[in-house]
Amino acid sequence: MNKIIASVGLVALGAANVQAQNAMTSPAAKWWNVSATVRGFYDDNVNTVQNPGPHDHVFGFEVKPKVGVAWSDDQTVATADYAYSFLEYDKRPLGNTHRYDQDHMFNAAVTHAFSERYSVQAHDSFVVGQEPDALRHDAAFHTPFRVSGDNIVNNGGLLLTAEMTRLLGLEVGYDNAFYDYHDKLNVNKNVSGTTLSEASLSGLLDRDEQTPHIALTWQALPDTTVRAGYRFGWTKYTGYEVIKGDIADRTDSVISSDRDVQSHTVYVGVDHKFNPNFYGSVEAGGSYYDYYRVDETSWGPYARLSLTDMYMPESSVTVGFQEGRSATDLLGDPTSKQDVVRDQETSTLFANVRQRIVPKLFANLNGSFQNGIFKGGTLNNESERFYEFGANLEYVFNPHISAMAGYDFDRLDSDVPFRSYTRNKFYIGATASY
Repeated sequence: MNKIIASVGLVALGAANVQAQNAMTSPAAKWWNVSATVRGFYDDNVNTVQNPGPHDHVFGFEVKPKVGVAWSDDQTVATADYAYSFLEYDKRPLGNTHRYDQDHMFNAAVTHAFSERYSVQAHDSFVVGQEPDALRHDAAFHTPFRVSGDNIVNNGGLLLTAEMTRLLGLEVGYDNAFYDYHDKLNVNKNVSGTTLSEASLSGLLDRDEQTPHIALTWQALPDTTVRAGYRFGWTKYTGYEVIKGDIADRTDSVISSDRDVQSHTVYVGVDHKFNPNFYGSVEAGGSYYDYYRVDETSWGPYARLSLTDMYMPESSVTVGFQEGRSATDLLGDPTSKQDVVRDQETSTLFANVRQRIVPKLFANLNGSFQNGIFKGGTLNNESERFYEFGANLEYVFNPHISAMAGYDFDRLDSDVPFRSYTRNKFYIGATASY
């Protein structure tokens, strides 16, 4: 989704968790809802290049209808929604065959209580988009720039919870994230003879991330839950392409699956409710990474933090932090399978604020900072920093009509030459809902 169209939207993992819980526990009074948003925008660097010129500056408009449903009974709550976005530009973005994009987003969630002690939750999100805030499933940005084409990200999860005793509980879960980029290997375009000169995004980033976990929980205090858990991660790169070397003979070439990795994470955590409107969660531990295709291993830290404070009516703030390994589109300049950038250690800090200024007028602020340190290969220990900031004003005329105007800023500072860029976006629009 184009972030200039997305308003505040998803900031990162903590906000996503809060939204998912609200969606599963607080369905709308009526079982369906519809809305439509129309916005105009200006983007001074739609192609996210280092030195934008006139061809990188675009004006445009977006039309975004959305439909949602919600259902519940004494034991089950289910929600689902679908949004379609059509964006028209006055200039064709690089990599596009048309002067428009068509984005799709589908979300579904269900929770079912078998009894007072046993419950299950399931969720799934499917997106087709181009912007970095859409092409992720957690706080980390894997491609901190716009990617043309119908790029697909699907992520879902299942969580079983059980109260084995009055104080002791068990959580068993499974999460999956699937990435499929539109950019594929084009032999005629990307190679000279049989030596690959440029890897495709599919070769670099198409992957399937599977993450089962198990945790024991202890109700230490009425408002405090302590947990200890283990998480197994398995990332399989599914591009099935040569990403460096001889296409005709893959024996000595680097292929997508050479970056496959398994991880083992042990962590402890605490969930605490300071008061009914102020609550948070923290997890911390360590991870062991096994790049089994090339017989390499390493250790790294793991952490997640989220705090939410609904400090006054219709006003709230969420802040969070995430630390761990994530995929990167950079490969370096490897001469062998052992000499390739494996992934990056990412530290991501984020915040989201919604403030009611006066009745019917709201300010929305969001921001994030990510520091990524590349692991392995010729870029080992080099880094890049990605900044995001967004602000808008929203005026709610009545429960069905609202208007907004806003600004978004992106900045990538990279140690890799010709990769840094700055991007400014402005928009104004209105939403009708029923």
